[in-house]
Amino acid sequence: MDAKINGQPVRLAFDTGSGTPFLLTSTAAQKLNLKVTTPPPDARVGPGQTLVGWTDLQKLDLGSGIVETCFAILNVPTNLTPNFDGVMGWPAVSNNVISLDCANQSFGFLTNAPGEVSGWIKCRIRLNQPNSDLTLEVPGENGPGEIISLDSGTAYGVKLNRKRWRQWKAAHAYQRMTLIAYYTPNPGLVVSEESWADKISLGLLTLTDVPVTEANSSDVELHRSSTAQYEATLGFAALKRLDAVIDGIHGVAYLRPKNSPPLPYEYNRLGAVFVPKNLQSHDLLAHVIKDSPAFEAGIRNGDVLLKIGERDVTNWRDDPNVKIDSPFCDQPSGTKIELTLKRGGKIFRTIVTLKDIFPSDSAARPN
Repeated sequence: MDAKINGQPVRLAFDTGSGTPFLLTSTAAQKLNLKVTTPPPDARVGPGQTLVGWTDLQKLDLGSGIVETCFAILNVPTNLTPNFDGVMGWPAVSNNVISLDCANQSFGFLTNAPGEVSGWIKCRIRLNQPNSDLTLEVPGENGPGEIISLDSGTAYGVKLNRKRWRQWKAAHAYQRMTLIAYYTPNPGLVVSEESWADKISLGLLTLTDVPVTEANSSDVELHRSSTAQYEATLGFAALKRLDAVIDGIHGVAYLRPKNSPPLPYEYNRLGAVFVPKNLQSHDLLAHVIKDSPAFEAGIRNGDVLLKIGERDVTNWRDDPNVKIDSPFCDQPSGTKIELTLKRGGKIFRTIVTLKDIFPSDSAARPN
């Protein structure tokens, strides 16, 4: 969304997974010359939450009038800064009726839920805390419903809790895997396996042709206090596979799965990611899926990445062009990449040919 803060243009993303009404990156706050009150050194937050700074009241213009609000300020590592200045979270719009159309990357405000939703799956909106993300209870065939979170702020598909993820892997041992790497304020850098689900059910909601991975610890902790079992988070790729009308006024949501072919999905055709042990570490260490293109090219867990082609990536902290969160996701099958690595004291080069890993070729080309 194009918006203005104190008359200066900013770009905000609508993030239903954020429990903070309005949030800016520290980079954006500096650009806007905003005064920020940082949390005290001994400040504590609940499980899955993140310490943030705050501004005083600022004038925010979303195009429909000016409101005064405070912004949470989040420190994001420089080379992981997103291509937007901040987010508008679910609490900012939770008392409205919203039509969510992630397939067309849009949402809109409605006066009332349209009559057609009477035949959709009706879910109860759950409030985990005063400032909460968009969490639903999806009805089941029998007994209590299943708790899912709708998170338009993550690019991935269905993120299952650990138990469900292990069950899904055991039942789909034939499905090939790749790896994803991403940053989230809590727990930080995450490396996780990712696969493709032809069909997956959460209560009465059944989605087809979606990427699937394991939820991170923050996803789970934020919903641990729920009386029902948290099962999954639906990221943007999964939200593209359904129509949704969220009636915050009456505390209900209506979901309808799409049966149309899936839209293209960017994914890692290397089967390996290179990330530091933590944000204080220097070396970019390999995490490799067995039998992946990277594995076939001789790359193993713990190898240190030095170069991609001729680009030196050892200075990734100072080079904004070096992306450590899945830099190979925008390249198609057949792309050849020369990598220079170090194992122990030995430096070696290898050429990797990216290959389609997911069974659905509809995911073969990026957006």
